Amino acid sequence: MRFMLKKLISLTLLLILVPVLLVTTVMPALTGLFVRPPVVQALQQAQALNIDVTRVRSGWFSSDIHFNATSSIFSDDGQSPVQQSAILHLNHGPILWHLYDSPFALADFQLLPAPDHEQSHFSGSGLLVLSTQGDLSFDAIAGFTAFAGDHWLETSARWPAAKALQGWRPVLPELQLSLAIDADATALLQSPAADALRVYQQQGWAHVANGRARSTIVLQDEHLDINGTVMPLGLFLESQ
Repeated sequence: MRFMLKKLISLTLLLILVPVLLVTTVMPALTGLFVRPPVVQALQQAQALNIDVTRVRSGWFSSDIHFNATSSIFSDDGQSPVQQSAILHLNHGPILWHLYDSPFALADFQLLPAPDHEQSHFSGSGLLVLSTQGDLSFDAIAGFTAFAGDHWLETSARWPAAKALQGWRPVLPELQLSLAIDADATALLQSPAADALRVYQQQGWAHVANGRARSTIVLQDEHLDINGTVMPLGLFLESQ
């Protein structure tokens, strides 16, 4: 009887430990394989910032994507291209889930300035989550210095995980996205972006007050809402 009890306890522990070990050791690496490629691709496609991915460290529990961004917006006068170096650090795997109010956190993102590169402001953080309904959600906030002013972006997005493997166009009909922009209007009005800001302000796409320019952009049901002005998303995709 005692032997059978010990055997039952051993079997129970085995059934508990094997899934735990699988989740905490194997899944983070598999999650990294899933998350890294689209992140690197998204960085490389940011043409406005001329991003060059210089190195990718692919770890078991975390990864680092080193890149340079070159643009005139990083200069004080907005005329001369300036290079900014940064590191996108990813902690990946369901080992994160207990830290957040989420059933399955795929990855935690940290945007950090490169240690050997001086810059006043270039940082951000985000969280990618897989819900019990099979949707991916991404929430992030980022700040950076451009045209000698400090600017902030905050975004929240949700889309079906299954369709994400098919590319971005199949995702669009079900993509829900919100983006809040809080920019230094004083700096922008003294830069080459001044005319664009005035046009956006006239169209209602930017609200300027107390030295800040703010916009709220919402994408849902293939319609784009910019500060209350709604238009079909297709208007922006026809040329592509």
